[in-house]
Amino acid sequence: MSSIVYSKDDEKIAKIKESMDKHVVDVLLLRLPENVLYLSGYWPFFGASYLIFPRDGEPCIIPHQGEEEYAEKSWIKDVRPYGWETIDRMGSYLEESMNIISQVMEDRGLNKSGVKIGIEASAEFIAATFNRREAWGIGQPTLESLRRTFNSAVFVDFTNILYELRSVKTRKEIEILRIVNELADIGLNAFHEKIVEGLTEAEIAGYVEQIVTAKGTGYKGIERCIVTAFVMSGDRTSNAYKMFNVHTNKKLRRGDPVLIELNVCADGYWSDVTRVYTIGPPTNEIRMAQESVLEAQEEAISLIKDGELASRVNNAAFDVLRKKGYGEFIKHRVGHGIGVHLHEPIPAIHAASKHRLKERMVHSVEPAVYVPHKYGIRIEDIVQVGEKEAELLTHYARIV
Repeated sequence: MSSIVYSKDDEKIAKIKESMDKHVVDVLLLRLPENVLYLSGYWPFFGASYLIFPRDGEPCIIPHQGEEEYAEKSWIKDVRPYGWETIDRMGSYLEESMNIISQVMEDRGLNKSGVKIGIEASAEFIAATFNRREAWGIGQPTLESLRRTFNSAVFVDFTNILYELRSVKTRKEIEILRIVNELADIGLNAFHEKIVEGLTEAEIAGYVEQIVTAKGTGYKGIERCIVTAFVMSGDRTSNAYKMFNVHTNKKLRRGDPVLIELNVCADGYWSDVTRVYTIGPPTNEIRMAQESVLEAQEEAISLIKDGELASRVNNAAFDVLRKKGYGEFIKHRVGHGIGVHLHEPIPAIHAASKHRLKERMVHSVEPAVYVPHKYGIRIEDIVQVGEKEAELLTHYARIV
């Protein structure tokens, strides 16, 4: 059974073409894996594959040679793989890709003077791909090659427009994200069951990754599942606000708070959740912090609806934590968008955000406090914005 992501999303295609009409763009030429996935359902392994998406006419996928068996599962039927290296020749990926792109543009009647081509000219953040070990993005060599190849075209930076389009999910995307977050709940359950005195942070993280990878591959048609789990314990949890979390060979001890930052990706769509449990009953101080963070999260979630200011949602959580005496221990915003990227820029749930929430946006809600050298408490869940209220997509116990 093919993954749900491969099927055509008519709702998405309609809004993309409407946006192309609005911005007077004739064709999109995309290479970032998350954008190729977003429009075609094919999730590239590296980022050397292209998608040509005309406003009128049939789109074409140009996958890196070896990936065509996945590209051919897409609803897009024109698939033209390319390669640049053989055992006898070291070619140029830019030269070979431009040759085939030129041919497709010619076939579509788009290799002409004044054609407006939407490109990812200002994208600097690349979503992780399935292989995880490397990802290729759009740099100056690619942009210069495009401008030389189509020297009479007009190039339009479509990067921020794509961020806007990606921020509001289609019904099909919500269905995919429900599945991804079910896998996140499976991971949280595995974490909860495994944290015992004497195991190391790394052993817990590895166990959770193994469970979710094994159960997630093939789950409700999911083809590819990647998982990253970061586990921190004791006073190390007070550093979990940093842009990176790192597990070590530190052994868990009775009474320790144990934090997991869990990122699950299923066929290119992401979940991002956090829990902090203790080994044995928590101290009164930690329980009070947990209950305060949970109250802050619930207060923020209670405000989430179509049309609400993202800043108001953020500040509602902050207000609770400040009233509880944790103001100086707040280190980061309350949430971020999520979808084909772990951290989508829209909506930003931040005190300075100008974003208004829209129905079917999906984002995290993750208030937290970090008391230096003692503990950190973060509760992070994924929600869908509804017309009148939010819907939690993750459900595993927030406090135990």
